[in-house]
Amino acid sequence: MIKKILHFLARLLLLLLLTALALGGILLYNLQMNKSFITTFYTVTVDKPVEDLRIVLLSDLHLSEYGTDNADLVRKVRNLAPDLIAVAGDMDIDTDPDYSLVLSLMRQLVDIAPVYYAPGNHEWAARYANGCDAIFDDIEATGVHWMNGTYEDAVINGKKLRIGGFFEWPRARLERENSRAVADALNDETNALDDVCTILICHCPEVLDTSLADEKFDLVLSGHAHGGQVRIGGQGLWSTSQGFLPKYTSGVNQMGESQVVISRGLGDSEPYPRIFNQPELVVVDVN
Repeated sequence: MIKKILHFLARLLLLLLLTALALGGILLYNLQMNKSFITTFYTVTVDKPVEDLRIVLLSDLHLSEYGTDNADLVRKVRNLAPDLIAVAGDMDIDTDPDYSLVLSLMRQLVDIAPVYYAPGNHEWAARYANGCDAIFDDIEATGVHWMNGTYEDAVINGKKLRIGGFFEWPRARLERENSRAVADALNDETNALDDVCTILICHCPEVLDTSLADEKFDLVLSGHAHGGQVRIGGQGLWSTSQGFLPKYTSGVNQMGESQVVISRGLGDSEPYPRIFNQPELVVVDVN
């Protein structure tokens, strides 16, 4: 009887050891994988005259750095030759008062193409909860188009665009000052925008299922979901605002009347590790 118990315990110990080694190997593999990013290409078709419009989408950097002063990231963006660069928020960490890395990155990006930057929850919390009173002004001073409840009409390489942005949580109605005005100005169903492509930069994609469910935009650019944090077979397991088995974590999604491109994000998501979910730079080719 004692031999059987000892034999069982030995097998159990071996199983636990093998499991620990496997989990450790997975963790080490992902820690190494998360030190670099992949580039994902999407093609979106809209019924507007915007042939060959290339947008590079960045989101959720969370103060990560790819090469010294993000030189590798900047080099990749430059080589992609975008018509415009969209930043969908959370480039900083709200509890870190040093966001100079974000400012340096923006200064480099504006030399490549026009940059349109809408805040995420981290920029918002840094400004209104954690004492970084100047963060909005500092970001705008880098030369980006700061889309915090604003929109602009632009002609980029001959293409007519109306670009707007804001930060909103996915609730029943828009709550921030000027967000409703931006949504109304970009809503394709209530404006004479037959030859103008409307682009909304909105950190949380879920607002297209809640407060903006009945609106129509040609293209919405988002982040926030971090790819579902842990991805198995292309399915994310958890996301802020969506909970377990989130529906909207990456790729091109038809949400209501709008096409929504969601970036998995470029940075870590501390304290939660990214598993099978390499950081991502997104390229959207609009035709």
